[in-house]
Amino acid sequence: MKNKNPFKYYFIGTQIAFTVLFSVFVGYQIDKMLNHQKYIITIIVSALFIFYALYALIKDVNQEK
Repeated sequence: MKNKNPFKYYFIGTQIAFTVLFSVFVGYQIDKMLNHQKYIITIIVSALFIFYALYALIKDVNQEK
């Protein structure tokens, strides 16, 4: 039987949360630097990082099987 770490999913969730917060911060700073009134870069960067985080999560979960 495998030794399961109860904190594994806590760490994964925390990593995803920090990834999303970091992407929003970076996108916002780029929009602010370029003087955009609509936060289009924030939306694009956030969406890309969210898709990456979900891809990494699915890849990690599938490796366990």
